[in-house]
Amino acid sequence: MPILLVFAITAACVPVKWWPPLMGGGAGTAIGFTASAVFLSLGCAFALRSWVVRGLLEEPMRKPEIIGRYSQFRRILFYLNIGLVALCVLVFGWGWFVREHFVIPGRIDPLHGGPLLAPFAELAVPLPYFAILLGIWLIYFDAELALHRTTVLGPTERTFWTRAGYVLQHLRQFALLVMLPVMLFVSQQTAVRFAPETTQSDWYRLGSIAVVPLLILFMPLLIKPLLGLKTMPPGPFRDRLERISQRLHFRCTDFLLWPTHGAAANAMIVGLLPRIRYVIFTDRILEDLPEEELDAVFGHEVGHAKHGHIWLYAVFLILSMTVLAAVLLLLGNELQAAQVEFPAWVEEWLILFPVLLVASYVFLVFGYLSRRCERQADVYGCRAVSCGDPNCHGHDARTIYPERARGLCPTGIRTFVRALERVGLVNESSGSETRRGAVISALAGIVAWLRAWQHSTMPRRIDFLLGLIDDRTKERRFQRSIFLLRWGLIGGLLVALLVIGQLVGWRELLQAM
Repeated sequence: MPILLVFAITAACVPVKWWPPLMGGGAGTAIGFTASAVFLSLGCAFALRSWVVRGLLEEPMRKPEIIGRYSQFRRILFYLNIGLVALCVLVFGWGWFVREHFVIPGRIDPLHGGPLLAPFAELAVPLPYFAILLGIWLIYFDAELALHRTTVLGPTERTFWTRAGYVLQHLRQFALLVMLPVMLFVSQQTAVRFAPETTQSDWYRLGSIAVVPLLILFMPLLIKPLLGLKTMPPGPFRDRLERISQRLHFRCTDFLLWPTHGAAANAMIVGLLPRIRYVIFTDRILEDLPEEELDAVFGHEVGHAKHGHIWLYAVFLILSMTVLAAVLLLLGNELQAAQVEFPAWVEEWLILFPVLLVASYVFLVFGYLSRRCERQADVYGCRAVSCGDPNCHGHDARTIYPERARGLCPTGIRTFVRALERVGLVNESSGSETRRGAVISALAGIVAWLRAWQHSTMPRRIDFLLGLIDDRTKERRFQRSIFLLRWGLIGGLLVALLVIGQLVGWRELLQAM
């Protein structure tokens, strides 16, 4: 959940006048209760880790069930940790403590009044979460090591991370996917406090806006060193990828290998332009999937490029953020013209409203768009391993695959479905469902739905693809609906921007950005 975690941490860094401890007391109360909450979270993580290690030692045959329970409880703890940190900030007074003590003595905030926060002091507000994160990485290592010794698909000879390497790998991912956008926001906050005149200039605002598309464009150059990715060595699999790329008329800079020591089975594509575009495979997916299923997974990633999903996401998000800024500016102007007055405590917390609005919009609207695009890439993955016979009953060494993935056959669909099922088995590691309690089943269902907000759940994806075998017109209807969705969204956003931009004024909108 990197995107939603970004919004949660960003909300904590917003300059809100957080309440002092609701139970009374001062700094000692805030520190004591917050520390207790952190230790409570780490205690739960340690109990889970101990249960996994002990269970595997005493009853190794229960490993599939243990893996499933471990995955479910770990995800539930993820959300509980966020709630626990929110409790620290809002109820136990940690946010107030940071705002009162992480300051520069004798300096006054020129915009919000009160003591002037030290540079990047906002990052101390979500500090309890960072402490929990580091602690659980250290704790979960033992459980991950025990689980790694035998995969659900059979024994493995892979070596595993050292504890330091395991923590560093998670730290790299967190820094790239979560902290990079958060740091941009916090840097902007710091600049506004210490150089208010500079941040009001047009050139600074234009530069701030330009950072986002530039970051999206050149992100692949950061991903390779930050995640420790390596160029895929010459060999049969790389040769196979290059042959498929030629057949699909697909270009990229390189094929990269992500060494996770078997921790994840995944593939991804990054980069808007072919000259700075990479296709990434984890070590686990290369080891656990047969060749034809890997071809299908690669076809799925190529489908994102062929259908322009990366460009669509970039344009959609940039337009959406601009329109939302214009809507907020228009709403503020209307409230000011109507002389609407809010209670003092409401005005202090209104600054959180834009963050909550953007987070809700991304979760609902972008989530829906992303799920549809994932389904479109799934169809392309089926086409990449389909022959030209729509009624074929199997492929062999003599099968000819059409150029540019123009075919769609039952065998290709079933091949990609098997790849989805295998990736789901490796990553989800679902155990027995019969021994779940009602509460655990409900929580697991909610967590599964939240985790699938960008991709949809595996059963839904598989059911749709298998439905294409019996209904040949279903794919055409789906592709038509995607065409209308993407251009309807882009067109609607452009019209909304033009209309609202005229109402609020383009210069005022630039200043609001």
